[in-house]
Amino acid sequence: MHQPPPQPRPSGGHSFNTTEVDVARDWLKAAYGTSLRMRAPAPHTPFRYARDSAGPVSLSTLDLPTEYSYATDPLGAVAVTHVVGGRMVRECPDDVTEAGPGDVLAISQPHLPYAGRVYRAELRAVTLPVALVEEHAGRPAGHRAGPLRFTRFTPVSPAMADHWKRTVAYVGESVLSLPPDGAPLVVDAAARLLAATVLAVFPTDARPDPVLADTRDATPETVRRAVAFIESRPASEIGPAEMAAAAGVTPRALQYAFRRHLGTTPTAYLRRVRLALAHADLVAADPSRDTVTRIAARWGFHHQGRFSAAYREAYGTLPRSTLAASR
Repeated sequence: MHQPPPQPRPSGGHSFNTTEVDVARDWLKAAYGTSLRMRAPAPHTPFRYARDSAGPVSLSTLDLPTEYSYATDPLGAVAVTHVVGGRMVRECPDDVTEAGPGDVLAISQPHLPYAGRVYRAELRAVTLPVALVEEHAGRPAGHRAGPLRFTRFTPVSPAMADHWKRTVAYVGESVLSLPPDGAPLVVDAAARLLAATVLAVFPTDARPDPVLADTRDATPETVRRAVAFIESRPASEIGPAEMAAAAGVTPRALQYAFRRHLGTTPTAYLRRVRLALAHADLVAADPSRDTVTRIAARWGFHHQGRFSAAYREAYGTLPRSTLAASR
């Protein structure tokens, strides 16, 4: 008997739970466009799958108690998998990697096809746009360099593998539980956090070599244009690429300019502007209706402990104290 189709999840994803191998196979083929061969599991053993999305990022959990092999076209995205249990082998044209319980693995070169085999595994996968990772690496939009490549598919250290797991767990627990349209700056910040974490955890060729033009463009005028852009739209989903484009320079030149003339980074300056706006909202808030969490989320602060620490450093008090004293 056929199971009902996957139902939308509250945070904007899908899920299914079935004991029928044909249902699981057909759904995974449709979801991922894969060529899939799957063995029948033990009787009454359930397949479980869930996918949630936050802006451009998707987080998936698969619990597939059988063996299967697959082959797929290039993802065109960055995908990282944490093997919670079981075992998998991933094959790319330039690499074959086996992963077991606790391992973290970049699935493929985003521009190349790949294949693999999974052995009774529980997997937690994250997918995010290549362009977002390249932006955080300092590659300008429309660059002429080759596609981003992983120079190794495993983390640079066990500590960084653990860092990846903690970051994904935080995004899954704190960000995906928000209403889909309730805190766009928080969702944007979470996507950028994951992109930056990919670059910290995995070695890639994404970071460009500095060029002389970047240092020449690191002028006070570059900073002025970027600051004007940031302060004119702090409620927008903007990142280093948009700031650099507004200033008419590369992301690397913008980084140089802010460090040279302001002693900070463009992203840190944006956070400072948003912190000041959060402060203004707390001062003007109604304590009977507003909360610190809601105001912080409005301005892209998704970690309450860090928000409170930054607020106290800037204003000498905790945000809840400002709210309590507001009119």
